[in-house]
Amino acid sequence: MTDDQNLLETLMQAAEPPAPKDFRPGITYSGRDPLGAVINTEAIPQVETEEEWEQAVRDMGIHLPEGYGLMLVTAELAGSTNPASWKRDAEDRGQKDTAYTAPNTVSRWRYKFKVVLKDPRADTDIAALTREAKRRKRVRPLRPTGGSMIIDLADFQWGKVDMLGGSAETLERSEVALAAKIEEVRLRRPEQIILVDNGDILEGFESAPNAARTNDLQHTEQVRVARRVFWRWIEALSRLVDDLVIIGVPSNHCRVRQGKNALGPTLDDWGIEIISQLADIAAANPEAYGHVRFIVPEQHSEYVLFQMVDGLWLGVMHGHQVSTPNSLTKFIEQNSRRGIGQADIVMVGHFHHLRIESFGDGQFWFLNPTMDNGSSWMPGNSEKPVCAVLSIMVDADGWRDLHLAWTA
Repeated sequence: MTDDQNLLETLMQAAEPPAPKDFRPGITYSGRDPLGAVINTEAIPQVETEEEWEQAVRDMGIHLPEGYGLMLVTAELAGSTNPASWKRDAEDRGQKDTAYTAPNTVSRWRYKFKVVLKDPRADTDIAALTREAKRRKRVRPLRPTGGSMIIDLADFQWGKVDMLGGSAETLERSEVALAAKIEEVRLRRPEQIILVDNGDILEGFESAPNAARTNDLQHTEQVRVARRVFWRWIEALSRLVDDLVIIGVPSNHCRVRQGKNALGPTLDDWGIEIISQLADIAAANPEAYGHVRFIVPEQHSEYVLFQMVDGLWLGVMHGHQVSTPNSLTKFIEQNSRRGIGQADIVMVGHFHHLRIESFGDGQFWFLNPTMDNGSSWMPGNSEKPVCAVLSIMVDADGWRDLHLAWTA
């Protein structure tokens, strides 16, 4: 064995160090659903794009189901080598000029991927959702037992990046919550579902100077993702009930504004615009979505009043009208049983945590937990948010069956 061959073997052994302890190539499932499954690769040439990631996984014999993709978790350099160059040097035994030129090394990496749903930004054209809606056939819903189920989607703030991650993590939480709410609907079998956008569905770019431009989605992308995911909730729930009501209200993050200053009237709001777009999509197929109603406030108003099937009144407002939750009761009651004070149940967002209080004439307000990724940029705020989607059943006797789909 020549010195060159010894050198070659030594270098090639050093080029691929042993895998970390407990590293196991292949796929690990936590259940039957591939969502969240973890895939570890052997040491392979570097892959940089999503298409290359998926091809590398296919080369391992793993084929992702339709609609699923990969999210990169870690990439660890496993060394580098250029076997062809060293083989040439070994064969000519240093007799040619190329014998000791620096080789063009090929890096090798070990990757860990998580299986996720495809990035909703792939559907950037509202026409794609409209075509999808047109293909939908009406499905016979569950036989109802009565009452209304209110499902409140509060403060998703698409595009926000913080301690819980970015848009990919928000999407995962949304999917967990949607699956839990579908099961809750099947259990309770309401006559009516009221799906509330309680505001701040987008992060925007005007929240605070020290959080400026930390987003992972541009403003137009935030709108597209919010529209796509909100439609997913609507499409899924519309199959389960004969009366689906969508309610949206303006909010501080969604208002068209400059800094903290709102521009234009109250309904000049990206959340309201998304509701309008979704209504247009549903209108493309009255057979499948004719039982879906879309409700926003009257012009120059920031709240919605809606009478539920058993007669009680629901009020929806974002909550940015007051500075602390402690002021909510006074704000609601300030006009007695007029305005939003007419509501038997008031749904509020904005303050990012769960709170329920009774007030007035047997009335209640619900402060809904957030679904966003955190606000560590706020002074003194280092606690992770506790994310959830809240729902309650309501009938003529009042509310019952509080359910929280905890997601983080």
